[in-house]
Amino acid sequence: MSRSRGGRRNDNVGVRFDTERAGRLVRTIRRSPGRYREFDAAGLLDGLDAAGRVRRFVQLSRLVDSGIGTDRLIDAANEGRLAHLVMRDALIQRPRYTLEEVAAKSGVSVTDVERWFRAMGRGVSSRVNPDYNDADLQLAHVLVEYRELGLLEKELFAAARVLGRHLWAVADAVEVLVELRLSVVGDNSDVAVRMAAEVRRLAVLQSNIVEHLMATRLEASTLATDHGAGPRHELAVGFADLVGFTRLGELTEPTVLAELAEQLDRLTTETVEAPVRFVKTVGDAVMVISPDAEAIADMFRRLFAAAADEGLPPLHAGIAWGPALPRAGDWIGRTVNLAARVSAVATRGTILVDQDMHERLDATRFPQEEAGTFDLKGYDGARQLYRLVR
Repeated sequence: MSRSRGGRRNDNVGVRFDTERAGRLVRTIRRSPGRYREFDAAGLLDGLDAAGRVRRFVQLSRLVDSGIGTDRLIDAANEGRLAHLVMRDALIQRPRYTLEEVAAKSGVSVTDVERWFRAMGRGVSSRVNPDYNDADLQLAHVLVEYRELGLLEKELFAAARVLGRHLWAVADAVEVLVELRLSVVGDNSDVAVRMAAEVRRLAVLQSNIVEHLMATRLEASTLATDHGAGPRHELAVGFADLVGFTRLGELTEPTVLAELAEQLDRLTTETVEAPVRFVKTVGDAVMVISPDAEAIADMFRRLFAAAADEGLPPLHAGIAWGPALPRAGDWIGRTVNLAARVSAVATRGTILVDQDMHERLDATRFPQEEAGTFDLKGYDGARQLYRLVR
C-alpha cells in the first residue's frame, strides 16, 4: 500500500509493479519458447507459480547454455539433485581459457601456473581444454604480483600449499551444511541460489578473519620480549586425547568414534582463548600451543572439566616447554615430540608437564606434585615429570 503526495492511498503502484514484472517474465519466455515448452513437458517447471516457473526457466537455461543437456537435468530432478546443479552454476564463472592461454595472458610459464594452481588447491584438469575462467586468470596474476613484491619462492609455495589444504577442509565442512539443507528443500533452485550467495559471503568473512589473525600475530610478536616470553618461538606445546580410544574403536561403530573426536574438537575450540592457539587434531588428540605457560595450563584444566561435564571418556594430557618452529601450518621440533611423549605416559584424568614447564608455573595458582621419572621414547635418560593438580 502507498499514498499519493496529498496523503491519499494509491493502490495502482503495486498493480503497475506487478504488471511490469509480469511483462519482463513474458519477454524472457518469448525469447526461447521452444526451450520453455521442452522444460515444461519434462516436468521441470511443475509445482511452481508463474514467477517461480520463469525463475526456474532462467536457471535451467543457464545450465543448458553451459553444456548440460536436458536429459541430465531430468535425471538430476528425479534424483532430487537439481538444486545442486543450480548452485554449482551460481558459484562458478563460465570457463573461457585454456591453461596455456592463462599462462600467456599472465606472463607465467605453464609449468609455474600448474604448480601454483595445485598448491592453492585449484587443481589442474587439462592444458588444452578451455576449463579456466577470469578468476583463474586473476589467480595467476597474483603469483606475478607476489614475486614482484619480493616474496621468497620456496616459502611462498609452502604457504600456498597450507592454504590449499585448509581450503579443502573448509569446503568439506561447508558441503555438509549444504547437503543437509538441499536434502530438505529438494529441487528448490531458489534456495540453491541463496546458498551460493552465502558461500561467497563466507569467503569474504574468512578473509576478514585472516586479516584479524595476522594483526594479532604481529602484535604478539612485537610484545613478546616486553612480556618476558623469551625467544619468539619459545613456547608451551600440549597434547590431550581420549583414554582408551583405540580399544573403544574395536567395540563401537566408526560413526561413534567420529562423534567423540568431533566433540573433543568442539570443546577445545570453545575452551581456547588467546594467547593459546588450537593447532590441529590428530585422530582423537588435540594439539595446542601458547607462549604463556600458565594460560595453556589453565586451558587444559578447563578442557578436562568441560569434557567431564559432557560425559566424554576421560582425557590425559602432556605439556612441554621449549623451542618449536612453525612449518606449513603445523609446528615441528623436539618440544613438539616431547609433549607427545609426555602425553603418552600420562594416566587417566591426569595432566603431566616437563621440568621446563614446571618451572614456569606459579605454585600457588597451579599446584603440582611429582609424578616420577619416565623413560620417554626417543630421549636419553629418565625425565622428571610433574602432575598438575586440577
